[in-house]
Amino acid sequence: MTTDRAICTIIAKNYLASARTLAQSFFSFHPDTKCYVLIVDDFEGYINPVDECFEIVRLSELQIPNLRSFCFKYNITELCTAVKARLIEYLISEKSIDRLLYLDPDILVTGSLGGLFGRLGTHDIVLTPHLDADYPDDELLPDDGFILRAGLFNLGFIGVNASENARSFLSWWKPKLYERCVNDVANGYFVDQKFVDFVPLLFKNFFVEQDIGYNVAYWNLHSRKIGRENRSWRCNDGPLFFFHFSGYQPDGAALTSHIPISSSRHQLSTRNALGELFADYKEILFRNGYRLAISWPYSFDYFKSGEVIPDDLRVYYRSLPERWRSFGDPFDSEELKSQADVLMKSKTHTEQLNAILNSRAWLWVSRYGRFKNRYLTPGYQTLRRVMGINPPRRQEKAPSDRSLVTNQSGVTGETRTRDFGIRRLRRTNWR
Repeated sequence: MTTDRAICTIIAKNYLASARTLAQSFFSFHPDTKCYVLIVDDFEGYINPVDECFEIVRLSELQIPNLRSFCFKYNITELCTAVKARLIEYLISEKSIDRLLYLDPDILVTGSLGGLFGRLGTHDIVLTPHLDADYPDDELLPDDGFILRAGLFNLGFIGVNASENARSFLSWWKPKLYERCVNDVANGYFVDQKFVDFVPLLFKNFFVEQDIGYNVAYWNLHSRKIGRENRSWRCNDGPLFFFHFSGYQPDGAALTSHIPISSSRHQLSTRNALGELFADYKEILFRNGYRLAISWPYSFDYFKSGEVIPDDLRVYYRSLPERWRSFGDPFDSEELKSQADVLMKSKTHTEQLNAILNSRAWLWVSRYGRFKNRYLTPGYQTLRRVMGINPPRRQEKAPSDRSLVTNQSGVTGETRTRDFGIRRLRRTNWR
């Protein structure tokens, strides 16, 4: 057993099938290397650690200050990413791991990761970028805006060694994730990911792995062709080392749930080899107990008395750290439960608006508007000029009270519409 190298991942217990699939696929290429899985919520009665092929780490082992408050203020995605730096630091310090690869649980290893372990022999931090080529200008998703919101690097993977430089990086990253590991794109935050954009500026001896066989996912498929040769998966002209099934839901038909099918650049139905890869992954997930595990409850979704904790309450709670002591255990706070009732009642109108903005009709209207502004209107104006037809004069109108208010705010109705579209995309949680 190789003791100085390992991989790790982080899950809530309902992602057990994904963790099993990741570990099994890794062991098929590295049978003598350990895999550690941090399970962030309570799994007693659901998972027996001795039955698993990986070693389980409990959240309590990471010595996180004010753990109950920490788990209350973040939703499941935020919490699983907020503990990443602490898990890596724990494994390097307590398990004596010299070269460690973190992989998201929704990854399938399809080739040897020896090259990445090798990189950590000469570099302290290894990252993979979202892109290696620009997106086509086709009005489909993902687009530049997705990358600008999510960050340069995808943190479904990161490699770190035990050097002083790497430890310094973890010491810098850890408090940022403790305080601000949130999905708040409007204010520049996207969980653990955006912080790592600073690595090239603040730390030395890092490496950006640009081999296109690593961390292949829906955001970079425009420059990658997946195929199978002699039972091995290939990416363009080289091996496919691991595929990241970000946002994939086995019971659905979409490549990812993070992009509406009608706006997606890629479809499983039109890329045969990619469809085969997803079918293989789905089969392995089901074999590893996906249908049962995915139904298991997330422990931190509920108050002790059983009421659901709305995400807006988590935002409210983390905005008031000076009151945490008076709240006591947030999962047993009557005051927070009362605030949750208020937020749940006011949420109905927001949900109705989001339903409209995410509807297929709205998407088609938005796409038609872009098509009209980009092609039809300029073409119509060009035709009028060629035919010598002057544009009709607009009759000046006195501004109404409503238009005065609108102009004073500096936001037109058209801008408001676009802003709603932006807000819809900003709320998309993709990794």
